[in-house]
Amino acid sequence: MDPHRILDDAEVIKSSLVALKNATGIPVTLYAEVTDSGKMQISHWVGLRTPALQNLTIESGAGVGGRVLATRRPVGVSDYLRAKVITHEYDDKIRDEGLHSLVAVPVIVSRLVRGVLYGGVHSSVRLGDKVLEEVTMTARCLEQDLAVVDACRNMDRTGGGKGGRIMNGAEWEQVRSTHSKLRMLANRVDDEKLRQELEVLCDQMVTPVRVKQTTKLSARELDVLACVALGHTNVEAAEEMGIGAETVKSYLRSVMRKLGAHTRYEAVNAARRIGALP
Repeated sequence: MDPHRILDDAEVIKSSLVALKNATGIPVTLYAEVTDSGKMQISHWVGLRTPALQNLTIESGAGVGGRVLATRRPVGVSDYLRAKVITHEYDDKIRDEGLHSLVAVPVIVSRLVRGVLYGGVHSSVRLGDKVLEEVTMTARCLEQDLAVVDACRNMDRTGGGKGGRIMNGAEWEQVRSTHSKLRMLANRVDDEKLRQELEVLCDQMVTPVRVKQTTKLSARELDVLACVALGHTNVEAAEEMGIGAETVKSYLRSVMRKLGAHTRYEAVNAARRIGALP
């Protein structure tokens, strides 16, 4: 990844559709994105034979994709026109395209359904568990890619990268890999509280630290943070700065309050993320 170029949603979505088709041999892959109205629109596709489904608007709860949007769970049908688990508002469109089997999986970013990823075939072939698993894994990878794109976009918009070091491609890949593994781990955890804690960690990996725009760190507060970043104790920082240890504690309390940090090391990390420390 070129750290100086921010990818957009369309690029990562299109890449995911192509990767899914190549990995499974599924002839049709689609992505429907959730709109501000709460509906979905098929915005990206690979392998469609006709324009019947292109840019189709889908109501929540309707058809395969709408059911996924409403339930936040994967749905698969081996014969769309005869399936009893879905509604049939879009049968004419499906018939025009000639699709038979269809699977769909939600794409969830920051706990919100961002869109739905589909895989389909034009013949009456049942898509097995292996295909559903591949579609699901592609959706999970797409989730992490969209989350990283969001984070890059937010950093660029807020100037979060100014004064800080831009991560290189290998470092971004490590972040993406760790984010993906955390999400996979969260999906395997039965304990609801622990799963929520893991989801919060996933969110924190791709969400810039929120600091009030009026927040400003004084020169002395930055000096204290710099000492903490070097691993100095309060006493050592006091000696380095020529002030008392209690004064150092006072500066640290002020810094943590401003940055919303609970520990000295969280304060250092928060300061780095807003470009106050290298």
